Amino acid sequence: MTAQVESSATSAVDAGSPEVTVAATAGPVADRRPSRARRALSSDWARTFALVFAWHAVLTAVAVLFQGALPVDEGYPVRVLGPDATLLSHTFRWDSESFGNIADGGYVDPRAPWLTAFYPVFPLLVWLVQAATFGLLGPLAAGMAVNGVATWLAATALLRIARHFPLRESAAWLVVVAFLTAPAAFFLHAFYSEAVFCALGFWAYLFALRRRWGWMALCLVPLTATRITAALFVGLCALEFFRSREWRPRGLLSWRLLLFPAAFLGFALYALHLWLVKDDALAMMHAYDGVASWAYHVLNPNIVATLSDEVSTSWRALASGRPDGWQLMSHILPLTGLAVLVAASVYVVVALRRDGLPLAGFGLASFVMLTLNSNVVSVHRYLVPCLVIYLAMVLAAERRPALRPVLHGSLYASTLVQGSIYLLFVAGFWAG
Repeated sequence: MTAQVESSATSAVDAGSPEVTVAATAGPVADRRPSRARRALSSDWARTFALVFAWHAVLTAVAVLFQGALPVDEGYPVRVLGPDATLLSHTFRWDSESFGNIADGGYVDPRAPWLTAFYPVFPLLVWLVQAATFGLLGPLAAGMAVNGVATWLAATALLRIARHFPLRESAAWLVVVAFLTAPAAFFLHAFYSEAVFCALGFWAYLFALRRRWGWMALCLVPLTATRITAALFVGLCALEFFRSREWRPRGLLSWRLLLFPAAFLGFALYALHLWLVKDDALAMMHAYDGVASWAYHVLNPNIVATLSDEVSTSWRALASGRPDGWQLMSHILPLTGLAVLVAASVYVVVALRRDGLPLAGFGLASFVMLTLNSNVVSVHRYLVPCLVIYLAMVLAAERRPALRPVLHGSLYASTLVQGSIYLLFVAGFWAG
């Protein structure tokens, strides 16, 4: 009897019975599952890291290749850097010197009262990286480490934000590409606070979209100590909170509403520090009063008059056929960026209806806030964190496939503009 059973089993194996076939192939199928390392390498974090690392590497290579052949203008701090260029010296231009001074000695230097106009989070992070490496990394290397990580965080957050909207996966990645190819995106690479600001702002909004209000607040607090325009992201997240309550006023009766005024704790701590070291809690506002070169910053709620002057100035510069660098960087390019911002803000409401209201409100509030100082100087740099622009561009191309070539062409053109301005920045010319 036993021999018959064994013979039957042997015959079943020889015949390739389904049961035996499944059992025999189960092992190889299991072995074909992606390994943990392979899954990690295909994750959002790994792919955005590769993209951001390549982007920073290209900007570094371009600077190294061309900086020796470029003329040097006033934005090059020879006194600090010396006459010889280094691998990262191209990141240190214009306002970088102020951030470097803060990272080195804080706000106590009486010879530099303008330093208080530059908020402390970025220089503090640079100082922390230097301290953590026991001085092994100098200020430029520490700044690049901070900006590299911050750009990576910002790109990852933006990718995940894009997935909250009706976009294909490839289109979500185009939102990140639009961010990195924006005309002034190279400031994410420079010794400036743009990368840190974008990282904190984008993650705050992502947490708001995910209804993770506590984590959102933890991002907003340091954001308000990074730049005054953090108020725009606080407003964006507040509008998203209102949307999560289906725009019902009664839905605002929640203790979580207190998280939004609490977000300004970062600003309050900076004001407290200035009160202790400068005896002026609002020294960040008063810094503009004592710098002659900043005299054009005058608060003017009449933004219509400001825009009218900017349009006239830009038109005259274009009509002359030879706009100079200041006209291009401080009038024409910022004004063009503001027009794109308004168009994007209106479009997200058309495309997303009520779901687009937070982004539209953020864009229009940015338009107002960035034109309150009687000028639009550097506005194209301040537009880099305005993620509504990138989302609207890609969303329009997704809704109307005929616009996809236009999107690709605009990304290409924007890359060329960024490259041109970046070379001006490297040479020390005014670039915003």
